[in-house]
Amino acid sequence: MILHYGDLYVIINTIITEYDGHRGWLYTVAVSPNYQRQGIGSKLVRHAERILIAMKCLKINLQVSVSKAEVVEFYRKLGYLVEERVSMGKLIA
Repeated sequence: MILHYGDLYVIINTIITEYDGHRGWLYTVAVSPNYQRQGIGSKLVRHAERILIAMKCLKINLQVSVSKAEVVEFYRKLGYLVEERVSMGKLIA
């Protein structure tokens, strides 16, 4: 959502998703702090889910840092479950 204040445009939310033909991914869901807890993030996720489902996606994945308990709870309320996995990465410097 973009709000318009005179000559100023303010982006208050964003979501980045991907579908690789096998799984869908939610990479980024962000809502400006002044607009959080108004249901905007939930609406963004549900919108992305509808798009992925329309593309015949059968499973949606996401990753959350262990330290972000409030984010884990947000996704739990939307029906996501913690899956036992090992997440690996390689930093290329």
